[in-house]
Amino acid sequence: MELVSRAMRLAAVWIGILACVPACAQAPRNAPAAGQSFRQSPGFAEYERANAYFTQRKYQDCMDALDRALRLDPKLVPALTLRAKLAMAANRYDVAKESLERAIAADPAYGYARFLYGFQYYQQNEMPAAIAAFEKARELNPKDPQAVLYLGLADEALGRTAEALDLYRRAIQLEDAAGARHVETLLTASRLLLLLGQFDECARLIERAVKLDPASRDPHFEAGRLWLKKGDTAKAIAEGETSLRLHSGDVSERQVRFLLVQAYRAAGRDQDAERHAEALRKLDR
Repeated sequence: MELVSRAMRLAAVWIGILACVPACAQAPRNAPAAGQSFRQSPGFAEYERANAYFTQRKYQDCMDALDRALRLDPKLVPALTLRAKLAMAANRYDVAKESLERAIAADPAYGYARFLYGFQYYQQNEMPAAIAAFEKARELNPKDPQAVLYLGLADEALGRTAEALDLYRRAIQLEDAAGARHVETLLTASRLLLLLGQFDECARLIERAVKLDPASRDPHFEAGRLWLKKGDTAKAIAEGETSLRLHSGDVSERQVRFLLVQAYRAAGRDQDAERHAEALRKLDR
């Protein structure tokens, strides 16, 4: 379940399925800019209108404009991929798959459609099919980190932790090379490193994430988890309290308070632990 929720958080960064994930500190990364051949399509103006509606979260207006675009040009690939994203936001994976298969048939070299095709399989826990699509997307665009990152997530879901870690590291390298770094990519790798007991590299990635977005509670929460694992309860408490004071990010108050209960109890500060435990109970009421 953690990997699934992590994928949904990453969706906010990578493909902007805004209806099914909380707001993310990073700006959503949507489809590549439409090429000149798409712009010549008779349906392109309606597609642009649909894309604007999508950004404004006017989803019914977006779908209506997409219907008009695809009536004018049934093979308009950007419209088909946007239709697939809307379908995934509504858990209509049958519609998403059909739209993406049409997009791939219309333009087999369009890597973004291949990535989304893998993503819809990933969300349905069909990992072999997801991996095949992500690998094809990576082949079509070797410099794009998103297919590499999701290949890692799929491998981790199948228990292939060594392969997943190599892919996470490669995704970070690609982001660094492109100058487009994302906190969640760093933290995805750090979480696996923590699980594997590779604390030094984990700490370096968390430190990078804190510097990249110090106002996000997520990297501070992960720092607290790391320090608790290493037995430094004072630092775990400090990072947990910092995380609790912040509001941007995707880590919930429940997760932070549970960490603080553990850290305070490990430090022998039972009164403080009970204070956070009581706050947890209030969240359940």
